[in-house]
Amino acid sequence: MDAVAYTNDTDTIRMPRTRRIAKVSASQAAKVAKTPESELMTVEEYFGILRKRVNDYYDNL
Repeated sequence: MDAVAYTNDTDTIRMPRTRRIAKVSASQAAKVAKTPESELMTVEEYFGILRKRVNDYYDNL
């Protein structure tokens, strides 16, 4: 077998700079309004809705 040499002729790819996210102070994070537990969905309800959407999607194919 002949040896195959690999050469990379492409130019260097420039990656875009990542966005810098400002850190939120602890006092500002505490001000975020939280959803009351009475409005939260159970795991069974969530997956029931998800299962219905998936089934409806595949029924329409």
